[in-house]
Amino acid sequence: METSQPVEIFIAEVEAFGGAERSDLALSRWLYEHGIANRVLTYEDRVGLEKHVQHPLEVIQLKPQGGVRAKIAALKQHFADKKQQPKLIVSGYQPALHVTLAGVRGFNCLMHDTAALLSDAGHRSLKGKLRLAISEYVIGIGLRSGGATIVTSEFLQAECRKDFRMKAQIARMGGLPAKDGFHERPFHGVLNMLSVCRIEANKRIDWMLEALAVLERESPPLSAKADWRLDLAGKGSLIESLRQRAQVLGLAERVRFLGYVSDDELQLLMREAHLFLMPAVQGFGIPAVEALQAGIPVLLHRESGVSDILRETPWATVFDGGPDAMVPALRDAIEGLVAGRQIDQPLPPISTEDEWAAKVAGLCGWA
Repeated sequence: METSQPVEIFIAEVEAFGGAERSDLALSRWLYEHGIANRVLTYEDRVGLEKHVQHPLEVIQLKPQGGVRAKIAALKQHFADKKQQPKLIVSGYQPALHVTLAGVRGFNCLMHDTAALLSDAGHRSLKGKLRLAISEYVIGIGLRSGGATIVTSEFLQAECRKDFRMKAQIARMGGLPAKDGFHERPFHGVLNMLSVCRIEANKRIDWMLEALAVLERESPPLSAKADWRLDLAGKGSLIESLRQRAQVLGLAERVRFLGYVSDDELQLLMREAHLFLMPAVQGFGIPAVEALQAGIPVLLHRESGVSDILRETPWATVFDGGPDAMVPALRDAIEGLVAGRQIDQPLPPISTEDEWAAKVAGLCGWA
């Protein structure tokens, strides 16, 4: 069913280009390719979303002057100026809260992360918990007002049921196929490990370093079994402190903090990688999907949404628990790689970006 009104994809502030922003633009591209007009609505775009797409993209920046009240007022004014309401889909927790406070109803929502996945989830004050409960109550009103709420995993579906008292629909996010295609990587003595993420606390890079340090202290050490390297691709506030930690742990010569890498540089890293590490708490985890599509086995935490479909495959090692639990998991993943456990085994069913976007459009009634 084609919509006559343009679709507006509301993102609050665009401060970095991560998985959520990437999925928003994947949806925008799919809509454009299928003749459905769309645009991005945001308070401010600090990264230049147009640079990350190859299709024409209109970005409306409201640029409110002030805090939450000014933002809500800007949203109200934006929608009041429209003779007909656009087909609205909001991207995430805060946008759902703000449009509900602005009086919008019947909107669709891509709920990438619930409160359990936010960075302060483990140390909220009593006041913070009360504020959160009020926010969840308000968001629930908006999500239950007639639109579709779409998540990427059973974990997020359960969180929406608990937090917002509603049932979300699952559309599993996919990745872009590797430019070099799928190829298996038999072990021949070299072990290149790769992680692609923002270098922040919730990505648990310290877990990777500590686990590798433990394996290096074993007899024989990991380096006696494999000529290993860990490449960390991504910007973030913790690069220097984690680089110092790697130095203290005696890993500095084997761990590379690469910062921002271009698409071509990332493809080269993917081509050379043998194991992809992603112990972070993730709403889904697109990087792991793309690693698998390239033929790279993955190690990930159960708290990553994509683990729902990876628990019964030799291509993935899924672990639960804290940093100590990563040590045996990493050991097992490396042993499996050395033994060729995944060689000649089929990949689990994985969606593509287009398949995900098509399902989202269908759930929203646009296709």
